Amino acid sequence: MSVIPLFPEFTDVDITHRGQIEACSTENPRTISELNFAEIFAWHNIREMKATKHNGNIILLVNKAGKKYIYPPFGNNAPYKSVIAMLEWLSKNDPEIYAYGFNEQQAKVSEESCVLSAEEDRDNADYVYSCGDLIRLAGRKFDGKRNHLKNFYRNFESVFEKITPEMIPAIKDFQERWCRERMCEDDLSLANESKAVMEVLDNYTGLPVFGGVLKIKGEIQAFTVASELNSETAVVLFEKARPELRGIYQAINQQFCENMLSGYKWINREQDSGDEGLRRAKLSYNPARLEMKYILRLRENKKCAEWNKSPAPDVKF
Repeated sequence: MSVIPLFPEFTDVDITHRGQIEACSTENPRTISELNFAEIFAWHNIREMKATKHNGNIILLVNKAGKKYIYPPFGNNAPYKSVIAMLEWLSKNDPEIYAYGFNEQQAKVSEESCVLSAEEDRDNADYVYSCGDLIRLAGRKFDGKRNHLKNFYRNFESVFEKITPEMIPAIKDFQERWCRERMCEDDLSLANESKAVMEVLDNYTGLPVFGGVLKIKGEIQAFTVASELNSETAVVLFEKARPELRGIYQAINQQFCENMLSGYKWINREQDSGDEGLRRAKLSYNPARLEMKYILRLRENKKCAEWNKSPAPDVKF
């Protein structure tokens, strides 16, 4: 196992860090999709993620397309002090550094301090749905989804199956074909997403993930992979299907929820990243709520004599 070093030393995130990161997450259930080890590992190479320990907390440093930021600390030993210490140190070399992925409560506390400011990030808000809604698709608000499903089941005889390790090569073949048909090599976003999918598939048995496929005439035509975010919530990491088969996305979504996610109250289907088409698609499923995310930055007048008297270090993450 690779041990995460003490600050200011950093190490590249790898799969051996799973136990250390998850152990620091058990006290404070996470609600933000990125703060899940499967999601972290999927993107760890693409986003050049590095890890360090500060004051007993694990801090992840991310480089997303040239923008550098830290996630909320994994751990609860005065986490806000860790955030401030990290931002102050990192800002010496990168004045644009910020902290990302804080929930509304954490943002509110930071705004009450004289050290950090909070900024809402709507484009990266997670869409959270009632699992029961996604299974039953009841009422007029789901008329369109039911019509797509009826069309799919009328035209295709499909079988839903839980992903097993033996299926991984066939799922990888499907993902590669899906990517070729969409010319991923010409779209950096799709190319990076495909790399993230492959990271998960290549390490499927070593990650806290589970998933399902839809087969038509014995061939995989859709797959989806999820992970547990907290005891009440599953987060869907990836969902891929043949879009020319009308209703197949609705089918894999509904079948997965019914067969494998029914033990969860909520389903987090991540953000739309500001893409208007994706936003319409996610809104069309009538989310129960948006899990807002916030960016924290150091204030210009960040030095504060009253900081040690602030309640912020006791706020749980």
